[in-house]
Amino acid sequence: MSGRTSWSIPFLCGGIFGALSTVATVGDSDLFWHLAQGRQTLSEGLARVDQFSWTVPGMPVLTDQWLGQVAWYGAYAGLGWTGIILLRSLLVAGIATLIVAAALRAQPRPIVAVLAALPAITLTRFAWTERPQLMGLFCFTLLLFLLRVAWERPRVLIAVPPLILLWANLHASFVLGLALALIAMVILGLRRAELRTMLAVIAGASLAATLLTPSGAAIWTSASGHFLSPPRMVLEEGVPDVAQPYGVVFVLIILASLVTAALARPVPLFEVALMVPVLFVSMTAARHTPFFAVASAPYLAARGPEAVAAIAAGLRIRPRLPALRPSVPPVAVDVVTALLAIVAVFGGAATARAAPNLDPYPLGALSSLPSGPGLLNDYDWGGFLIWYAPATPVFIDGRLFPYTGDALRDYDTVVAVGPTWREVLARRGIRTLLVKPGSPLAVRARDLGWSIVSEATRYVVFMVPNSLSARLD
Repeated sequence: MSGRTSWSIPFLCGGIFGALSTVATVGDSDLFWHLAQGRQTLSEGLARVDQFSWTVPGMPVLTDQWLGQVAWYGAYAGLGWTGIILLRSLLVAGIATLIVAAALRAQPRPIVAVLAALPAITLTRFAWTERPQLMGLFCFTLLLFLLRVAWERPRVLIAVPPLILLWANLHASFVLGLALALIAMVILGLRRAELRTMLAVIAGASLAATLLTPSGAAIWTSASGHFLSPPRMVLEEGVPDVAQPYGVVFVLIILASLVTAALARPVPLFEVALMVPVLFVSMTAARHTPFFAVASAPYLAARGPEAVAAIAAGLRIRPRLPALRPSVPPVAVDVVTALLAIVAVFGGAATARAAPNLDPYPLGALSSLPSGPGLLNDYDWGGFLIWYAPATPVFIDGRLFPYTGDALRDYDTVVAVGPTWREVLARRGIRTLLVKPGSPLAVRARDLGWSIVSEATRYVVFMVPNSLSARLD
């Protein structure tokens, strides 16, 4: 569509969803180690080797999220847990605003556009966590909006290199965005020959921007680890589970896109270029599913009514489409709506619970944990321990990639009580176990009569017998 597009409805939707997101308490399992790394970067400089574990000390760690970690810690340092909630809600508001804005550019009927955007916003709900990943999703949503605007106004593509530069320092998902930007520029260059020089310069600048990170060219290695060989033992890195609520929404969005493609006019090449690669990536891991939802929303807004009309015709029903939107309101209306949205988000953050939800974590066990190496902790609690028990290095945590290899194999062997689990305990010098009461390891330790140091509903702390290294019976 051409001409000025009102932002009142997108801002309104963004304010609503941003304010609603403040209801969720802070407590993502990875937040704590992100905060610890952000604090470390600001106080000591960027750490390139592990300093939080006793199993892989000195092992190189990824630095692809350093700026996101600094931003989250900066929010915490400035406003405490309220700052974390505020930053999260602002990102959510931005994502929802851009999804609705993209749908409105494709569909002149506001109700239809908002309805088409709602499934995408719903699926992004599963990514509303306090991580750099949420910042990556915001950058992805912004990039797709820019690419759609660029189809009519190519010069907006000059914003792509700085966006890629920022994104590459926030989160490794920049690779997907860069690939889509390059594909879109190739298609646009085939359509308009006079733009090819400009597009080539922008494409080169975008590629060069990825090297302006602490990792340099190695940023591509860390990014490939996330996309090509994710650690499947982590649920969010596994393939989408259609039995889970997010999986149901994801499948419905895919089905809606396929039905629309079959019943509506042929899918434009530009839409194919934006959606097919994203669909492939989204199907590789649960955490990637929101990408396709965001990419498909404008297409469903534009062509969805045609598919609905075709279905209705087959059923001999005559649906009545909503009226076209009225004339575009003055810019002042957009400004007022934006201010109201900001007030709603800040108000929600100010009144939200300014403390993390620590119920899932072994808070009561902290006083019984020994300082120094020797603790084997549950994977889900690693980040919590890094933040709340800095004197007790962890065996493993959500950073995961430094542990791939012997440390991860040994962890799997012990927690699953594999054939050599006691040999691993002795070889590693594990002195204390902090595990969930129903885990196979906890059950086995009880059967063996190992001493319990501390216990509650959610955790149990065992002391490993001193004689273990001498007698593995």
